[in-house]
Order: sequence, then structure tokens, then C-alpha cells
Amino acid sequence: MNEQRKTSKFQAYMSIIQKRLTSMNKGSKALLRIASAVLLAGLLSAAFLVVSTLSGLSLFENQLQMVEWLIIYSLRVWVMFICGSLILDYLVGGKT
Repeated sequence: MNEQRKTSKFQAYMSIIQKRLTSMNKGSKALLRIASAVLLAGLLSAAFLVVSTLSGLSLFENQLQMVEWLIIYSLRVWVMFICGSLILDYLVGGKT
């Protein structure tokens, strides 16, 4: 019974999120896509550096610190783009 209630709450939240995402304007949707691309690029480059470190290839002097920076700064940029797209959607107004 409790699992059923939690599942229905989760489905309700997901439907609200889906409705709000589909009603966003074009600029906000573009910022969301850019944010996803930035996060993916940062994480893929960090993964490449980790794999090269594990294989013994030292491309840079402080390679592990660069991995840390790549992850932190790609997450920071991602959060800024997400917040920016939400603010832009609020200011411009969605399709509602």
C-alpha cells in the first residue's frame, strides 16, 4: 500500500515536470541542450584523462587535479545554464 502511494506520487511529480518542460520557450530549451552538451563534454574529457592516467600515459603534469577541475567546473557551468534557462523561461514566459 505504501509503495503504491509512493509510486503514484512519483508519477505525479514526473508528469508535472514533463508538462513544464514541454511548455518552455525555445531559448530556454536551447540553454538546456547546451547545458547537457557542456556536462557531457566535461565528463567525457575527464574520463579520457582518467583512463590515460590508469594506462600509464601522462599527458599533463597534474593530470588528476585536472580531472577534478574538469568535473567541478563542468558541473558549475551546467548548474548555471540550468538556472539561467529557468530564469529566462520565467521572465519571458512559457507557452502555457
